[in-house]
Amino acid sequence: MEWDISLLVYGLTVGLCAGALAGFMAGLAGVGGGLIYVPTFYLLMPNSDSDMALAIFVSMVAIAITAGFSVRSHWQLGHVDVRLCHYLWPTLLLGASFGLWSTLLLPEIWILLALAALNAWVAYDYGRVLEGKNQHKGMLAVLGLPIGCISGVLGIAGGTMVVPLLRRFLVLKNAVGTSAMCGFIMVTFAVFLNLLGESGWWKLLQGQWPFLLATWMGILVTMPFSARKSAGWHDKLQERHLRMLLKCIFSFIAMMFCVIAWLK
Repeated sequence: MEWDISLLVYGLTVGLCAGALAGFMAGLAGVGGGLIYVPTFYLLMPNSDSDMALAIFVSMVAIAITAGFSVRSHWQLGHVDVRLCHYLWPTLLLGASFGLWSTLLLPEIWILLALAALNAWVAYDYGRVLEGKNQHKGMLAVLGLPIGCISGVLGIAGGTMVVPLLRRFLVLKNAVGTSAMCGFIMVTFAVFLNLLGESGWWKLLQGQWPFLLATWMGILVTMPFSARKSAGWHDKLQERHLRMLLKCIFSFIAMMFCVIAWLK
């Protein structure tokens, strides 16, 4: 693929828009942006031979950028509970690394339907009021493995599952900030390990570099501002209002993935 100006401009435009939307979701919901990046890369990559596995992998790279800025914003606001992160990190890393590799083998339709189902459940969970906080922190380490595996398969940072889980221990703003920290470390490790251990990723990436580099640059431009602004909402709005907003957002995303799966 030639490094022509039109392709670079196209990639930059996609990155600016995706970065703004993903940053908003990262700061507000503690997700790394995969719910924005996966359909964006899947639908808009210029090479018609691109598949879901490639979209998920490049989404994970973009998530590492997104989550890094989100973590900085939440850290500055005091929303990260490092003690709970220690329970999740080991199993999250292992699960995500395996899950990302397995996308090379899974049918695309399964991944799309799984994304729709996951978002529908998260929308339901945000509509619930949790009475009291669960104190059995050992469950975090146990659940970290399946959450990490699902995150790798679906190309997400795990916030859609980790935030609802951490809500059993923390108020929403701290659950979001802690989830962002876990997601950043998990995704970065999974991408690095897969690049080292699986040559198939390098073959899929060939020919897409001009678009991808321009897109990632666009994300870098809009992502920090967007994540910082939305993270600040947690100190301005009541938790019940944020929960209802997130319920509506995740319901919409679930319907979007259903439509994409149906069109397949």
